[in-house]
Amino acid sequence: MKRWLLKRSKIDSATMARELGVSHTVACVLANRGLNERQNARNFIYGTIDDLRDPYLMKDMELAIKVIKQAIIEGKKIAVYGDYDVDGIMSTTILFRGILRCGGNAVYYVPHRQREGYGLNLEAVEQLAEEGVKVLFTCDNGIAALEETKRAKALGMDVVILDHHEPGFRDVDGIVEDILPTADALIDPKQSKCRYPFPMLCAGGIAYKFAIALLRIFKIQDRNLEKEFLCFAAIATVCDIVDLLDENRILVRCGLQEIRKTTNVGLKVLLEETGVANRPISEYHLGFIIGPCINATGRLESGKKAVELFCEKDEGRAREIVKTLIKLNEERKNLTVQAAQRAVERIETEGFLHDKVLVLYDGDTHESIAGIVAGRIKERYYRPVIMITAGEDGGKGSGRSIEGFHLFQALFRCKSLFTRFGGHAMAAGLSLPLENIPLLREKLNEDCDLTKEDMTPVLRLDKQLLFSEIDMELAKELEMLAPFGKENHAPLFGSKSISVDRIDLIGKNKDILRMTLSDGASGKRFGALSFEGYEQMLNLLKELYPEEECVKIMSGGKILRKFDFVYSIEINTYNGRSSVQLMIKDFRLSK
Repeated sequence: MKRWLLKRSKIDSATMARELGVSHTVACVLANRGLNERQNARNFIYGTIDDLRDPYLMKDMELAIKVIKQAIIEGKKIAVYGDYDVDGIMSTTILFRGILRCGGNAVYYVPHRQREGYGLNLEAVEQLAEEGVKVLFTCDNGIAALEETKRAKALGMDVVILDHHEPGFRDVDGIVEDILPTADALIDPKQSKCRYPFPMLCAGGIAYKFAIALLRIFKIQDRNLEKEFLCFAAIATVCDIVDLLDENRILVRCGLQEIRKTTNVGLKVLLEETGVANRPISEYHLGFIIGPCINATGRLESGKKAVELFCEKDEGRAREIVKTLIKLNEERKNLTVQAAQRAVERIETEGFLHDKVLVLYDGDTHESIAGIVAGRIKERYYRPVIMITAGEDGGKGSGRSIEGFHLFQALFRCKSLFTRFGGHAMAAGLSLPLENIPLLREKLNEDCDLTKEDMTPVLRLDKQLLFSEIDMELAKELEMLAPFGKENHAPLFGSKSISVDRIDLIGKNKDILRMTLSDGASGKRFGALSFEGYEQMLNLLKELYPEEECVKIMSGGKILRKFDFVYSIEINTYNGRSSVQLMIKDFRLSK
């Protein structure tokens, strides 16, 4: 059961509608996103790359540019040290290729997930020093690398850190202080002394801003390369699930406009082989088709292969890499389904349902998919989840959280149990001795103050609509608010006392509800789909009708009772004809 909450805003949406030339419904959606200033609302809808802020507003950006510029001029060997997820791969690619384009001597290093784990490690630092690296440039990691940075400095390297994760902190007499590595330059908008107005950029977004600034310093005008970097930043932003607001929204919206016409050989082939090259590409394709293929190589082999793809000039070689990525992704999907099923069985049979924070260990789950499994379990039970697997030196885990539970802060309070950890409010990674797992479960649940209400999923409605207010013009207006994602979800609306004139089941497993809905007042009818409502509808019908009657109704029948629905509005195009379609998120019997 979900809670339905109607958003309220003090902003004058009627005035906003007139000033922006949009419908009152769209103005309500903008107001609910806190866009109370006219210019902010305009940027939200129409913002371009030119509206991105000056990168030098970010703490240490100028200093980092200076270090890298000098290294390029002096011919010093620069190692871009990334991560094996999409954000790490894309930021590595952007920085590596940007430095090369400016004439630098650069290599890249992506740690192996199983053998090395996340972030800088001492062995890699020693290896890079032996290979003659003079500048260590981390991206999507480094903010927690205190000892590794110290060692790199001792070996004579300059260290530049570009990260977006939360720094560690200590409380000194009630004053919270960041615990930071002693790098030569440290770019991270989440450090407390950084006054950058929008701290929610991912590493790919920050790397994009850095690379463009570096190109400007060297007076290089390369529009195709800049557009490639924009595409990479857009993919990273969607796949790292950062807030799709402000600059992130601009990066993704503008990046989506460029992706279909990209000049990057690797990305072009990836679009072709995944079957999305000749269709409009949305944030969905980045997050659920393109991103998982990029991620798969870092999960099951080495993330270096994905960086290699986006640096490849030969189409034949790029196609070979892409086919490997797709094959690995299919393998990853199968492993994920099996691991999630095992996790659910444990939760249902071993008393975990009493826990507010689920801390699970499964030695048979591949450590590379722990985060995906944690995410699926979180969605099913709507509570924070930490999925721990067997690593080479104990347990390795990934966590996913819910609104109201800051995962990184919770783990920080348990830091004595870990050999390493890092992350942010909604996601984290950790390593720990296996014997500490029961202690972690106990401490997290002791400290957790989530209520039953907190652990009930919430649907926040932008507006209650009459069917008479819904038409194709509104659906097209709502499309202007895309791309949708974290903190900018597809607008949700509610309607009461709606008739279900027809209902049937479609899809491979016959578990997708297809309905025709109408309201008595306007006489308007809309097609509607529900991908997750089959069991809920069946249970409701069983309360109203004999079981044999339920089967008939679900096979093309009409329901005599009226319903309240929560839905988003989309445009469905089939055989060249377009119509408004409601995507059902929840429903209940009308009172």
